[in-house]
Amino acid sequence: MKIKILFIFLFFTNIGCKKDFFGRDPKNTPENNFEVFWNDFNKNYAQFNIRHINWDSVYSIYRPQINSNTSDIQLYHVLSNMVYLINDMHVSLYTPYRNVFWNGTAKLIGSYPSSKLVNICKYLNCNNNQNSAIYQYRDLQGYNVGYILIKNFEGEGNGLNLADSKYNFIDDILEQFKNKDGLIIDVRSNQGGNMYNPPTVASRFADMKRTYFKFCLKNGPSKNDFSDWMYQYIEPSGKFQYKKPIIVITSRATSSAAELFVLAMKSFPYVITVGDTTGGGFGLPIFRELPNGWSYRLSTAIGATQDNLIIEGRGIPPDFPVITAISDSINGVDQLMEKSIEVITTKISK
Repeated sequence: MKIKILFIFLFFTNIGCKKDFFGRDPKNTPENNFEVFWNDFNKNYAQFNIRHINWDSVYSIYRPQINSNTSDIQLYHVLSNMVYLINDMHVSLYTPYRNVFWNGTAKLIGSYPSSKLVNICKYLNCNNNQNSAIYQYRDLQGYNVGYILIKNFEGEGNGLNLADSKYNFIDDILEQFKNKDGLIIDVRSNQGGNMYNPPTVASRFADMKRTYFKFCLKNGPSKNDFSDWMYQYIEPSGKFQYKKPIIVITSRATSSAAELFVLAMKSFPYVITVGDTTGGGFGLPIFRELPNGWSYRLSTAIGATQDNLIIEGRGIPPDFPVITAISDSINGVDQLMEKSIEVITTKISK
């Protein structure tokens, strides 16, 4: 499965701008840049239907704005508007003027109260501050419970090992926490990274091999040309499997590869999620290039749970939803931690 996915990914990403019938690159004109951009999305973007976007109508609106006299800055504004219209965290445009991304992330991280850990020393033992490149781990104040913050899932592997080996440090953390009655794992502000890193961590909590996720790929020019569903599995790996009660904290800022981690963890019977619905984006994005040298990214896949819940643009709902307010942060109250402590201590006491 991993080799097959990697082959598809490399196939797409190593293709630059589209070529004409004779294999020549299109000339760098405003019209050609627009046509390459629109046609590439038309053929390869996977999520028009689930995002309720009529791409032909988008062409009708924006194509008349482009002609041979269109300046680069005018082209930039047109393509930027198209990126914003799609509203997909894995659709972006990279130009000399500015890089254009889905504009939801900044809002979620910057102003959404539940995306940040609040008043950390109220809940965690700040005298035992332990960090690595991607983990922060401490003891919970007043309870025999460990806390692990996973900052991101960034980092590439080497050769056929597609996961980054630094995530294996979870073995050392669990060695320290193996006598804890439970764990709280916090991915509320984790915006993802390499899709092969979450299984490295989640496998240390697996009780058996389980299906946790599926996806299909856009594989033809028609709007309905998709591959069959391909399934992802999680199974025990590493030095030690921790199978006591576990809480996973999520928010709307939990996105992309971090959502694969949430799905893998939710497949285990002793894991409970607390917080808010995740950001909603798997996408399996590819990078492409326009004749003028600008690059862009688009989603080629649709991800879903094993129970057929599409996560693109929708996210993964938590087992225990928590509503937070800015006033909570001002008052030093972390409602997600409060609820997590309540749920895990109840679970432990049973």
